[in-house]
Amino acid sequence: MKGMKDVLILILIAILSGVALSGVYLGTKGKIAEAKLEELESALGTVMPFMKETYREVGFDYEGTSYPIYEVLENGEFLGAALEMVSPEGYSGDIMFLLGVNTDEAVTGIYILDHTETPGLGTKAADEAWWGQFLDKTLASYTFKVKKDGGDVDAITAATITSRAISDYVGKGLVVFRQFKAERGGE
Repeated sequence: MKGMKDVLILILIAILSGVALSGVYLGTKGKIAEAKLEELESALGTVMPFMKETYREVGFDYEGTSYPIYEVLENGEFLGAALEMVSPEGYSGDIMFLLGVNTDEAVTGIYILDHTETPGLGTKAADEAWWGQFLDKTLASYTFKVKKDGGDVDAITAATITSRAISDYVGKGLVVFRQFKAERGGE
């Protein structure tokens, strides 16, 4: 009988814990979503300095992958966009970043949204001191591969895998942007 009482007490504790966790989740869900939106809007302003106030999110499919693209229009004129890129080739997993591109198909900024790279090494990819080398570069003017692979990118010391993952996907993002721009009419 005592064993049954203990089981019932454990079940009751589990139910109460589940209800409490659900309450916390529901209470913070909106705030977390709001914080993520604020970070996204700040990041969009960083990678697209030409953005005055608004952007429009559109989905774009390229070679079987869907890319969230945030395009900027001012008085109906297309000024550029930010592409949400996810490189699965990071040292410790996926690296998600925004890539800003203007109508000249040149990089206007990079903002790392999420990663699990090694602190002090791969995390340096988020510093403009590293990604700044991509600014104003195009597919025609720059080879988006680390120098070790025959490209133009200076890799982060001791973080070549991270450097390679981002560099390759910046180049891929520019290819996707070019196709997006062509399909939207090039404006």
